[in-house]
Amino acid sequence: MAEAARPRPTRVVEALRGRIVQAVKENRVTIIVGGTGCGKSSMIPQFLLEENLDPIMCTLPRRFAVVALAQMVAHSRDWELGEEVGYHIGHSNMSNLISTRSKIVFKTAGVVLEQMRHKSFAALQYKVIILDEIHERSVESDLVLAYVKQFMMATNDSRLVLMSATIDSTQYVEYFKDIGKVELITIPSSSCSNFQRKVQYLEQIIVIINAVSNRKNY
Repeated sequence: MAEAARPRPTRVVEALRGRIVQAVKENRVTIIVGGTGCGKSSMIPQFLLEENLDPIMCTLPRRFAVVALAQMVAHSRDWELGEEVGYHIGHSNMSNLISTRSKIVFKTAGVVLEQMRHKSFAALQYKVIILDEIHERSVESDLVLAYVKQFMMATNDSRLVLMSATIDSTQYVEYFKDIGKVELITIPSSSCSNFQRKVQYLEQIIVIINAVSNRKNY
């Protein structure tokens, strides 16, 4: 098992932990649908890490979300940001906080595309690839989806997790069915609405904003 994390508040998605981990282990592709606030984006990578399903790459459409989630997970596990958990949102040194020890990395779709241009499928050599917020469609996210499918068809070693607050899962099941079985897990929206949201103060927001400002946008 991976290193123990600091005690964390119970979140809605915790109740489905066993089912989520089992689905990822048994299926090439898992789709997880859960509303904002249910904890899927920050907790599911940690569930998989604790089952030794690392390294894990998580992509999101916005740089702000990439940095915020990396900070949240690092704090939850009492890790230094840029070591076991990191992020990559651009070219400058402060935009790339990832080390050879990183077990969970958060990236924008633009960064993944840039890396694939230079490294091809080597840029996707992770045990689990998580594409989060896939309902926020863009040219970049659609290209990443297509490249990841090609990669999944070329290797049997990786698992793909698609996450969203709300999507038509049928089209994704159809798109990935030629890779293997696709399992859909839905986190009840009524439960997500009961999640107690975290308050962040101005000083915390400034730290996050400074990490993503004045850097090249992908």
